[in-house]
Formats: sequence, structure tokens, C-alpha cells
Amino acid sequence: MKKIILNILKFLFLGILLIATCLFIYNIIKLNVLNNLYIGIISIVLTLLLILIFFKLIRKKTSKISKTLFSILGIALIIIYFVGTTYISTTRNFIKKVTVKTEYRNYNIIVLKTSNYDKIKDLKNTNIGFLSDDLENNQKTLKKQITFETKQFDNTSYLTESLYNKETEAISIEQTYLDILTENDENYLNDKKIIYTYKVAISLENDQKELNIEKPFIIYISGSDARDKVSDVARSDVNIVVVVRPQDYKILMISTPRDYYVQLHGTTGTKDKLTHAGVYGINKSVTTMEDLLDIKIDRYIKVSFATVINSVDVIDGVDIYSEKAFTPRANKNCKIIEGTQHLNGECALAFARERKAYASGDRHRGENQEQVLTKIIEKVTTPKYLTKYNEILKAIDGSFETNATYEEITTLIQSQVSNPAAWQIETYNLDGASSMGPTYTQVNAANYTHIMIPYENTIETAKTKITEYLK
Repeated sequence: MKKIILNILKFLFLGILLIATCLFIYNIIKLNVLNNLYIGIISIVLTLLLILIFFKLIRKKTSKISKTLFSILGIALIIIYFVGTTYISTTRNFIKKVTVKTEYRNYNIIVLKTSNYDKIKDLKNTNIGFLSDDLENNQKTLKKQITFETKQFDNTSYLTESLYNKETEAISIEQTYLDILTENDENYLNDKKIIYTYKVAISLENDQKELNIEKPFIIYISGSDARDKVSDVARSDVNIVVVVRPQDYKILMISTPRDYYVQLHGTTGTKDKLTHAGVYGINKSVTTMEDLLDIKIDRYIKVSFATVINSVDVIDGVDIYSEKAFTPRANKNCKIIEGTQHLNGECALAFARERKAYASGDRHRGENQEQVLTKIIEKVTTPKYLTKYNEILKAIDGSFETNATYEEITTLIQSQVSNPAAWQIETYNLDGASSMGPTYTQVNAANYTHIMIPYENTIETAKTKITEYLK
């Protein structure tokens, strides 16, 4: 009986080892970050180990010491395989999660303080004002709460005026619009009150063509100032176009100042600051950059400030060169010295956000952002940190999203793992003249806001460089 039980346990153990081995190999294949050669080598080695353990444990002539040693080896492999399978599954799920299909807009229902409206139910059968942009989705969500009559307005100035002239009892303003209004007029909410907030999901169109990573392609990086989640609509304070030439490992990064005075895609008349394009969603930022540089952007990456902090920390900091010493306004605990220094995530972000310390302001901020991004790319594309990519992905969880597909992301990683060459990175900054003026988002604002009038020659230079990289 004892012998029968031991045989049952032995074959149960070998069955678990077989399942663990197959699951591990299957998940490596599904992860798609190793090329066929590497997968073939790993599969052969693991299969040979499996056969060897089976042979040693089943063979009657195997000594007790050998059986014990190979049993311990089998147990160790089972643990490694199941931990590895969990690790790989987590990575696969993360990559699928950052592939964005929806973005969100946070709205506020605002009334005058002198009104008797204190909660959303009080507005039943009243007139509520909306901006014309994204009216359908906005109304549909709110009408799940109450019935009301809709009033449409072309801009926030007309929308706000409707409260004072009693044309509406309440108005709906997206949070980013409200941020802009209160920045330009700190008294905007003094005579008003927010009685209700709600979130609207916007489905993003996905008619993109398949990306061939063996040929040059263009990625747009949008640095969002979203307060909560990166999927929330917010201003785009960082705007970098990245042209990738995989055939000779070259990257061109073109930074555009956030206050660049441009025609938002699909609009006419008054221009706007580039950062305001993000208020209308990531697609507006993408198409506006395409119009500005006469290009077709293949994919975008949207990041929040937390992305910089977490990604820099997980790669053990970055070495940054500063032309001058200063204390960043964004973080007084960071002390930037003149010359090269090693910065953690918090200080790297503070360095990238600084503009007041420089006479050239936003221009120099763009250069700092490019430098931080360059240092991150240089580190994460080295073999040492490619093996930590799961930790890197976890570090930026919730603060990073892209419209690249799972297959495209893993194929890019696979390409770098197979050929871990150093990338040559060239940077260029669009420039302009500081000025004051109206914007499309606040066409009737009493006070003009800061804008940057583009220097057309820098735009033409950028176009020329992009054309060269796309050859």
C-alpha cells in the first residue's frame, strides 16, 4: 500500500511539473517580447529538463540520492514556473490595460449663489446651459438624473452670461474649462456654487492602420495635467512629437511650447494655445499637431506627471545637466545645481516643469523636458533595465496610456531585446515670441492670456527634419 501511495504521489508531482512547464512556455509565447529563436532555445532547454527529471524519477535504477536531488530540482522549477507565469500574466494584463479606448470628462453643474438650487433634483424641468462641444454625450448622461431644457452656447463667456441674464438656471462646465476660467479670474466662483459633479465617458475612434515598426513612424507624447486619472480630459502641458527610425536606431524629438498660438483642428477664427487642445480630448491634440507640422501621427502616448516620477525612480534616477543652479518652484525640496547631477523622480519632474528660472521661459522648459525624456529612453533601452520592464510598467500603472495595440507594444520590446543597440537621439524645439491675446476657448474673456506667436522658420525647419527622418 505504501508503495502504491508513493507511486501516486510521484506521478501527481510529475503531472504538476508537466503542467507548470507547459503553462510557462505558453505564457512566454503569448507575451510576445522574445523572438522565435529565444523562445525556441528556452522551450528546448525546459523540455530537456522535464524529460531528464521524468527519466530520473521513473527509472528504477536511479539511486535514492539522485531521486531526492531531482525531486528538489522539480519542486524548485514548479515554483519558478508558477511565479514566472504570474509575472508574465500581470505584464500582459497591464499592457492590455494601457491600450486606451475611452477617455473621461468631469463636469460641474453651476448655479448662482443667490438661487434656491442646492442639489441636482432642484433643477428638474429648468433650463440648463451647455457648450456646443460634446453636447450629445453630456446631455445623455445628465438626463439619467433629471429632465430639463437644453440651451447651447459657443463659448464659456456666453455660457456664463446666460446665468446672469436668467436665460438659464444652471450651466454645465467641464472641469478643465473651469480651471482655465478660475486661473484667469480668481473671483469667478465667488458668486456661484457647484451643486453637482458627474463624469462622462467618451468612446475614442480607432480606425488606425497597422503600425510597421521596421519602418519610420511618428509618436505624439502628450503630458496631461489631469488631477485624477490620465484618462480624464485635461490640458496638454507637454507636447512632443517623436519620429522613430528603427532601421538605424535614430530618434528625433520635437518639442512645442504649451502656449504656442495655433489653429485648433476643425475650428475657424480665433486661434488658441496648444495646451487648450487637450481640453477637447486627446484626438484634438493629435490632429492639431498634425496640422501644425503637416504630418500623420501614427500613435500617441498620454502621460501624467506621476509617470515621470515613477519611471525615473524605478530606473534608479537619471543624470541631468543644468546650465544654472536654482530651486524649482514646483518643489522647494529639490536643489538643482549647475552642471551634472543625479536626480530622483520628484526632482526630475520639478526640473522638467521649471520655466521661471530661465529668461527664455517656456522655451527652456521644453529643452529640459526633452532632456529628462532622453535620459529615461537611454536607460530603459539598455539590457539591464529591459529585464525590469515589468517593474517599470507597474510603476506607471494608472498614469500612462496609449492607442498602440498590445501586439505593437510587445513587438517593440521584442525588437529591442533582440537588438539592444544604443539609440541616437536628436532634439529640436519650436520657438516663438511671447505675447498676449484672446483664445478660442475664451474668445470673450476680459483679460487676454499669455500666448506664444510661432516663428514660422522653426516650424519649417522641424518639417524638414521630420521629412529626412521618414525616408
